[in-house]
Amino acid sequence: MRRRNDGAGASPQEEFGDVCFHALGIIDQNREYLQMHLLASADLPTRQALSDIQIESARLDRTVRNAITLYQLENEELSELQPLDLCGLLEKAGRLAPDIRRSLEITLTTESGDIEHCAVMGVPDEAEQLLLHLISNALRACDAGGRVWVSLKQKKTGVALRVEDNGCGLMEEDPIENNRRFLSGAKLGLRICRLICRRAGWKLTLTARPGGGTRAQVVFPLASCEDIPPEMELHSDEENDIRAARFASRAAQELLLLRRY
Repeated sequence: MRRRNDGAGASPQEEFGDVCFHALGIIDQNREYLQMHLLASADLPTRQALSDIQIESARLDRTVRNAITLYQLENEELSELQPLDLCGLLEKAGRLAPDIRRSLEITLTTESGDIEHCAVMGVPDEAEQLLLHLISNALRACDAGGRVWVSLKQKKTGVALRVEDNGCGLMEEDPIENNRRFLSGAKLGLRICRLICRRAGWKLTLTARPGGGTRAQVVFPLASCEDIPPEMELHSDEENDIRAARFASRAAQELLLLRRY
């Protein structure tokens, strides 16, 4: 969804991102070099220092990417909406479960019910960012042994994607304040969720989960036949492969940070 200035080359935020990512790349290359050569001989403080560099480099990378994304969402026109399959999005979430269990000792399960194909209109990359932010937020709320559920539910007005956890929960006495803090708080990821949904016409809410924990829900209006002609493919195999690799890379970075959270 990036947009160049009229013939003027890279925009300021793109130049800022390029400089930051180049510097972070150099830092990571040097860290990997030192880790490779010191793997057997380094003492505990040295290994810890290199681990700290890896964690904080990933944190800065994510923060810069989120800041650039937030700027784009707030200042640039909405990209053309495309059909996307929520069942495919749910499958990507399910593939994260083994790494989440191994890294965080948290169980993630997915459930689509009787929904086999569910086409909605949106920006696929933004939908994936939204899902990853919601899952990350749920994981942060859980201790080891916790559970996160990602599911699709049929609604009268469309289909709801739910991300639920049995973590620390909300202040039940003030649901309006909970939504305000979650949807417009200081954390860039949560502000990005709010903007993505507002731009695409999706409805994002936050409530207490029955039995404890939190439920984040996004309601998507179903795409009409006029939106998706019969001959239109949702996405090519190549596009799906690229998108899956990008999603896996983002998820790996989130898990790295959550292990240290």
